[in-house]
Amino acid sequence: MIYLLSDLHGTMNFRGLTDYMHMDGKDDLLIILGDVGLNFENTDENREFTQAFLSIEKPIAFIDGNHENFAYLDSFPTELWNGGSVHRLSEHIVHLKRGNVYRIEDKSFFTFGGCKSSAIWDERGLRYQGEEAGEEECALARKNLRLNGYRVDYILTHKYETDSCKTISQPLLWLTKWIEQQVDYDRWFSGHWHRNQTVDAKHQLVYDELMAVC
Repeated sequence: MIYLLSDLHGTMNFRGLTDYMHMDGKDDLLIILGDVGLNFENTDENREFTQAFLSIEKPIAFIDGNHENFAYLDSFPTELWNGGSVHRLSEHIVHLKRGNVYRIEDKSFFTFGGCKSSAIWDERGLRYQGEEAGEEECALARKNLRLNGYRVDYILTHKYETDSCKTISQPLLWLTKWIEQQVDYDRWFSGHWHRNQTVDAKHQLVYDELMAVC
């Protein structure tokens, strides 16, 4: 089974993560939709979380959110994984890069992390360069979707960007609108808002309840 969660924010005692770690299925995969929070703050608590998370011995893949240490993620080696590029953090854990399409369990997953943090994170010194997408990443996304015939089974993003959001990442907004106009997909899963909510038949907000995809 493939399961989804989002927005751990440096917490091992996260109900969905705990549920996943206690499952017996060796072929299961958890995908986290951003804001894991590895090495995000210079605190003992966050360092302990990072060490504990990277020690997990069940398969986990995650996209980045806006609350990530991007230099830290970029320090890990890159490899090919299920048809796309990833950072390999441990034997069991990979970071799914923006704009890639992965084929898992005969299903295609397009991934795109990041978004823009609110100004309060500047004040706390916890806004890391790289939280917003660059043009190169957006171009890669469009290229890979074109190579897949503008058709994927699932779209996974940290945030579903809209004009009504208080804090908007313009590159992410443009990409979101382009995907909605150009790409055929079954369902779009996103996190960021700390809610488990079915928006409509094709859009789902994910947070702390394990959601089985396939």
